Amino acid sequence: MNTIKLIVSDIDGTLVDDQGALRPTTIAGVQAAVAQGATMVLASARSPKGMFQLAQQLGIQSTMIAYNGALTAKTDAQDRLTVMAQQAIPVDLARQVQTLVSRQWPDASLNLYSNNDWLVTEKGPWEVQEAAGIGFAPTVTDLEAWLAAPQQPVHKILVMAASATIVAIERALAVPAFAGVTAYRSKDTYLEIVAAGVTKATALTELLRDDQLSPEQALAFGDNFNDVAMLQTVGIGVAMANAPQAVKQAADLVTTDNNHNGIQQILAQYFSREA
Repeated sequence: MNTIKLIVSDIDGTLVDDQGALRPTTIAGVQAAVAQGATMVLASARSPKGMFQLAQQLGIQSTMIAYNGALTAKTDAQDRLTVMAQQAIPVDLARQVQTLVSRQWPDASLNLYSNNDWLVTEKGPWEVQEAAGIGFAPTVTDLEAWLAAPQQPVHKILVMAASATIVAIERALAVPAFAGVTAYRSKDTYLEIVAAGVTKATALTELLRDDQLSPEQALAFGDNFNDVAMLQTVGIGVAMANAPQAVKQAADLVTTDNNHNGIQQILAQYFSREA
């Protein structure tokens, strides 16, 4: 009897190829595992809405770990959320980040993510580029006014800018006044900001507990430093060949890069082809 009951995977650089597409073999491998009773969970910096199309292609309707762990939820085609767990950025800190960036680096693109909503001040080149990658457009609004009386939690702030600007903003946030948030670069030009303590691993640990599963019953795929704790939380942590060497060393197994059939190959070792 298969001991793996839960499969969790990062998306970019892991589950999808460099063009952002799911390989047919990956879909087949996931569907074979799910047919045999496994649950597939997507874990990403994306919103639930930003993962929904991929979930549909995979044929799954399971929980999603969104915003790198700030929100664990299910969503549907109407963007209706069922929230299991969340850890939002304190509103006062969100306001301070917005004020700091807009005043000192006005050319930077500042993006607020709340539940399934993506809020921006304008649809400039950065926003258009991001929309093309995730498959839907943001909502333009006055972010300062929205933050003055938010009706929903702020799960993530994303700053997109030239790499030198990102380094400067990251440095500006690395002071005691911003100890309530964690900022890290997901790309040279992307700075992700979430509440302090938010990680995919923390969200996954809570999900395993809620589902009454042990870490040994879970298998995870990832490709970057923000996946390391997740890979080490589960019984079988799998790094992609395109991962940095330190990530590979932290994993139990290393598979092919995200442009090949590595995910299907690993799943085939734990789930027979006959469902």
